[in-house]
Parts: sequence; structure tokens; C-alpha cells
Amino acid sequence: MTGLFTVLAGCGSGTDWPSTTGAGDPITVSQLLARSADTPVAVQGLLHIDRGVASLCGAILESHPPQCGQPSVELVGFDSSAAQGTTTAQGVTWKEGAILNLERVADGRFRVVGIEAWSDVHVVLGLYSGVPDPAWTLTADQSKELSAALAGLTRVEEDAPSGGLGYHGFTFVTPDGTMVAYAGKVVNADSVPPYVLDDPDRTIERFLFDTAGPHVPAQGLNIVADALTRA
Repeated sequence: MTGLFTVLAGCGSGTDWPSTTGAGDPITVSQLLARSADTPVAVQGLLHIDRGVASLCGAILESHPPQCGQPSVELVGFDSSAAQGTTTAQGVTWKEGAILNLERVADGRFRVVGIEAWSDVHVVLGLYSGVPDPAWTLTADQSKELSAALAGLTRVEEDAPSGGLGYHGFTFVTPDGTMVAYAGKVVNADSVPPYVLDDPDRTIERFLFDTAGPHVPAQGLNIVADALTRA
């Protein structure tokens, strides 16, 4: 809800961070460490914050909460309270697939000078069988609101619900991967291992339903509205 992070409103000073320029694909942490230039560059990895120490990690060690795998770099001047789209458990905050714009400062440490915002989030409403499901793209503001809503959910050790005929959830593609919101749960099947977020008020489904109006026939909207009113 990255993960990422995905949308970071600012740093401790309150100064807004610019988004990444989008020039080329982000590099890995290994490529960052092998790079000789000090100019800012977009890097993708696991954002990991443990006891106030923020790192961008090149690997994820499977545990709960996840551990920072090597190679990794320490992030200086990073305000963890500004991070959205993260998950927190047992004092550890993390976001898989975070894309940060980093510049080298000293001693192998890096400063975050930009972040990749959530944009062009593609949504598919699971509704039909045998014909294409309705699909649309969120606006930049809607994407930010979705990221913030995901950040408020709690990770749970539960299986993801499965759908059948009729309404069977909203699938949306984010910088964190492909996620499915259905029956009060949000699952990210692209993460390793997959994880489930608890959404008992069906916040994500209701939010995405509110964005569906111009893209879904009235009959389809009625089917989803009826499903969302049921426990």
C-alpha cells in the first residue's frame, strides 16, 4: 500500500521531495555500489527501517518481519514518519520494491533526494466470465489516496479469500506488484512470500468502487454495490 514506498510526502524539514525523472529503469543496490558517479540515480530494493536505521536492501531474507539482505546501503537523513505504503511489525518498517532516488554522501551512505510516486495505477474489476472485465487507470491524486489507505492496513497471517462467479474483487497494479482487494482482504501475490492485509471495513474495495463509475455499466455497479453491503 508498495509497496512501497512509494509516495513520500516529504522529509523531516517539511520540504517536498521531487519525483524521480523516469529516465531509464531503476538500477539494483549492487549496481549502485559498483557505480563510481555521485550524481543521483533511481534505485529499487527493499526499504527497511529497524530501530531508526533506514536501509535500502538488495535482497529480502524471508522471516516476519523481513530482514535486510545484502548488499545494502544505509540511508541518512531519512524521516521514517514521512513514509507511506509501508508495513510495520515488531518495530520494523519495510516496503518491498521501493524506488528511491539516491545520491552518495560519504562512507558508503546515501541520501534520498527523490522518490517514485504512484502513478498510472491500472485497475481491473473482476465481474464477468467469458468477456473482458471493466478496466481503468487511476488519476495521480487517486493513486496517492490509494497508497495512503493501504498504509493504514495491518498484515495478517491468513489465507487470501477466493472468489467465484459474479463479483470477485478489484485487481490493481502498483509499484509493489499486482494486488487483489476482495472480501475484506488485500493480497499481494507478487511479494516473496505473498502477504495479506486485513481490511475489515473493505476500505480499498469501497475506494476503488468509487472510482469505477464512468467505466462500469450500471448493472455491474449494482452487483458490486450489493456485494459490498454484505458482511
